[in-house]
Amino acid sequence: MEVQSHGNDYEDFVIKRITGLSKGEYDKLKGNGGYTSSMDIVKGLLSDKDRSVKTAKGNKVDCGDILRRMRETEYEIVVGQYRQDGGNKIVHTEYVFNIKPEDYTKLWGNMKYELVEEFDQYVKSIPKTREGQQSTKAERTERKNKIACKDALMVIHPKVDSKSQRRVQCSFKIDQMIASGIEYTKTPMNYTIKSSKRTFNK
Repeated sequence: MEVQSHGNDYEDFVIKRITGLSKGEYDKLKGNGGYTSSMDIVKGLLSDKDRSVKTAKGNKVDCGDILRRMRETEYEIVVGQYRQDGGNKIVHTEYVFNIKPEDYTKLWGNMKYELVEEFDQYVKSIPKTREGQQSTKAERTERKNKIACKDALMVIHPKVDSKSQRRVQCSFKIDQMIASGIEYTKTPMNYTIKSSKRTFNK
């Protein structure tokens, strides 16, 4: 819950900055308006762009559900990169990657949506037991390697635990995204997260 908590905290901060509303207030607007986008901030709803808000302690940025992400072609990824300082998380840098339709091949290489979808269905079909988790390790790895692309920025991450987690996510690395030539901005920050309390120092 700690990761989700500080991620939601930063998401709330970014949503307020762009829309003037808290995350809770904004999410209510999305629900009532019938918006189905997987984005945290939706184009046309107090925003000129679709935006996905993430936090990252280091270089790796987790991007959630891979099929949703593959369906999106034009959006911004807002990444708050933080360091741990005692009981605080200090967001020291914000990266904003401006993803355009022409960047799709950089992100996904030769990965085929239909094959990734098949893999997602396979992962979700794994019995929700420890035995199911353990007995499918080799097949999961083999299937993943067949559809993955080593030249793609996005990396496939099947999430299968000993209980009920059965999903396929994806991630990228900040330095590789920058090196790819995808348009981005980098802004110094000093945003402190402590438990559920927030302070922002300019």
